[in-house]
Amino acid sequence: MSVVSLNENEVTSHSTLRQQRLDVQLKQLEFHALLHRKLELERLFECLLTEGQAFVQFDGIQFLADNRGTDIMLGFARTHRQCFELRLGDRMLGEIILMRASKFTSRDEREAERLVESLIYPLDNALEHHSVLMKATTDKATGLRNQRALDEQLPREIRLVRRVEQPLSMILLSVNHLDAISQVHGDKVGEQAWQSVARTLTARLRQSDLIFRTADDQFCMVLNQTELHGATILATRLLSDVDRCVSYDNVQCVLTASVGLTELVDADDAATLLARAHDALASARKAGSNKVMVLVPEEVSESDDPSAA
Repeated sequence: MSVVSLNENEVTSHSTLRQQRLDVQLKQLEFHALLHRKLELERLFECLLTEGQAFVQFDGIQFLADNRGTDIMLGFARTHRQCFELRLGDRMLGEIILMRASKFTSRDEREAERLVESLIYPLDNALEHHSVLMKATTDKATGLRNQRALDEQLPREIRLVRRVEQPLSMILLSVNHLDAISQVHGDKVGEQAWQSVARTLTARLRQSDLIFRTADDQFCMVLNQTELHGATILATRLLSDVDRCVSYDNVQCVLTASVGLTELVDADDAATLLARAHDALASARKAGSNKVMVLVPEEVSESDDPSAA
């Protein structure tokens, strides 16, 4: 027995159809196995974007996290979209949006739904991994990323800006005598002071910027697509913001800080960029309170206000 295709006027044997189904099933099994091996959220969605094209074509994918994970956008934003809420039992995992330039057909919609359904268990595993990782890379006192996170993320940020040929600047800020608040008023007030400084610095940054509390109790800010001039203006504003951001019993604490500032150059890696920022900070401390020291290879400049930068 055979099947006749009226559209192509060809005869397809049952054995050929059976082999085609087996090929599809094998491809699906391989895809599911590949997803289960991806524990990092971004890697998981990168896999979905690239390998998912074998089942349905789309140009971009967006993940909107619920109470776990982080929002992710990969590929290109397009007009036509398929939106899916992913749940595992009573738990909401998040929302996934597939995007493309052309309209999704009914068949495409079914294939997209199957594709996203295959993500449920791998996504749950990746979200759990992300939660554990966030605990290990988060500073308990301030809620900022810690030194481990800086060591892991800085090389990635450098690769990213080089890929798109954009500048990157680094600010290293140290608040002078902040630990003294704990010694005078107790650990609880001291921790609140660290939190106040962290909130104040974060409020000045863009969503694309990164901020860390380092092992040396300094605040390291990685500024994407920012040249030295703009970073110097920001650093001066940060000094002004930190000045009176901490209060106790309705009395403001006058704080001073020092800032080291540098910019990524072609010869840099993460280690050399950080080392130069530390050198700039050391120079700022020697220069006195509330100083911004800008250090680039073979050039050192000091600025007390943005108009002089």
